[in-house]
Amino acid sequence: MSVIGTNIGSLRAANANTQANEALKSSMERLSTGKRINSAKDDAAGMAISSSMTSQIRGMNQAVRNANDGISLAQTADGALNEVSNMLQRVRELGVQAKSGTYSTDDRATIQTEVSALTAQINDVLDRTEFNGVKLFDKTGQDANSKSLTIQVGATSDNTVDIKIKSLDATKLTADGLNVAGSTVTATALKTAKTEQVSAQTNYDASLQSLNDAKASLAISTAKGTNTAAQQTAVDDAQKVVDGDPSATDAALKAGTKAMLASANIVVSTAQKSADASAATASATTLTNVDNALKDVNGLRASLGATQNRLSSAVNNLTQNMTNLTDARSRIEDADFSTETTQLAKSQILAQASTAMLSQANQSQQGVLKLLG
Repeated sequence: MSVIGTNIGSLRAANANTQANEALKSSMERLSTGKRINSAKDDAAGMAISSSMTSQIRGMNQAVRNANDGISLAQTADGALNEVSNMLQRVRELGVQAKSGTYSTDDRATIQTEVSALTAQINDVLDRTEFNGVKLFDKTGQDANSKSLTIQVGATSDNTVDIKIKSLDATKLTADGLNVAGSTVTATALKTAKTEQVSAQTNYDASLQSLNDAKASLAISTAKGTNTAAQQTAVDDAQKVVDGDPSATDAALKAGTKAMLASANIVVSTAQKSADASAATASATTLTNVDNALKDVNGLRASLGATQNRLSSAVNNLTQNMTNLTDARSRIEDADFSTETTQLAKSQILAQASTAMLSQANQSQQGVLKLLG
């Protein structure tokens, strides 16, 4: 049947040409971008899955950076503690040296100078060590026993690692805690002295609590006044010889031919943490404090080392998971060039053929004119 009202061949050729051109454009887009899914219409389900995978991959990638930052933080803390450990080892060495009886008071004072310098530096390191503005050994606002820093090492909120920095007892790392030279002992008179004029020199027994001789001197000082305390003339055992001049205006105390009788109770001040004037005892205390500090430092370094190993394992695991997930996403959204080039060639041929057939379909109705001829 020959009709001119409806050209079915032309319509079908036009439809085929449209489909071929759409396939051609899709193949060209995929080959241009390298992606099989360039919009939701390409593969709605695949796009949703690949988008979810992308969020997981990006989260893992950031978690790897977080873990590496945590490793750097732990390394910073460990480096500071290594210096503290070296200085504590030197302090212990000096404590053992000062404990020997072959050293004089001046020798121990010289040793104490180095100990004090090392002590100040230890506390300075603990106070100033920080990473990205975070003070590592400052427990302000934290538990008094430790400081905890949480590192996000996964794509989800529950994947975390805590870096715990246990507190160091800095009170033992002070001039009092690390003292190898002994301490100056302060004696305080609790009663006002009573004076009595006597015709001859006299002896008076006074008591002194807890005075340990460290081959140092004991000085009793006084201020000017109407009643001047007597001068201590000897430092040996618990019995002391007291003499003095009852002059009311002399600032310096000196021995005289006249004696005064002082009724005073003398006690040792404990304001300096029960200071012990014995150099041997001080050195022993120092060694104990240093050993305890070294134990704490070594324990903290071991904890930091274990944390570094854990973070390194987390990085390795995240990297492996991220690689596998990226591979899975690639299969969904990346274009297969061998397939797409084949599809491109097919689409080009179909587009050209459909165009030619459309032209032929349009010309086919020209034959009707011959019937009118």
